Amino acid sequence: MGKKKPSTDRRRARPTPEWLHEREDLDEMARRRCLMILSVLSGEKAVTDVIAEAQISRGTYYNLEERALKAMMVALVPGAAEAPSDSPAVRIAELEKKVAQLEQAKRRGERLLLLTRKTLRRGPMKMTDRGRPSKKARASTTAGKKPSPGSKPKTPKAALAASESSMPTPGGEVAR
Repeated sequence: MGKKKPSTDRRRARPTPEWLHEREDLDEMARRRCLMILSVLSGEKAVTDVIAEAQISRGTYYNLEERALKAMMVALVPGAAEAPSDSPAVRIAELEKKVAQLEQAKRRGERLLLLTRKTLRRGPMKMTDRGRPSKKARASTTAGKKPSPGSKPKTPKAALAASESSMPTPGGEVAR
């Protein structure tokens, strides 16, 4: 078999992307964390050096690294490039718009409920055969207040006397 040619490719350092430093819509803390994790993953710096610089614990660093790698996996799934949210600012704007729409729908629903309650009368929940509540259902279950003196039923003699006294005569006068 043939000999291998000596490699003409020289390994060169890959600079940090300029857009990562220049974009204004990126959160500053997220930008620093990203650069920190990339510097470790690229081999530029050791984990011990990075956690000393950032003044964080080793566990915190590895937690951030794991979260970053999971986010990369989600972002690199085929078809993920079509996702509209490029940055957190875009996502926040979308969510704020959705919150406003939901608040409007809630107010509309509450107003409709109020108007429905005003329009519909309260009544029995169960209908009888005739479609009306029976007299038993309408009768009070307690004695309630005593009737006023003017509405008390009169005794038979008093009722007869009252009806005779108010009977008109053929001449139009009231007989007494």
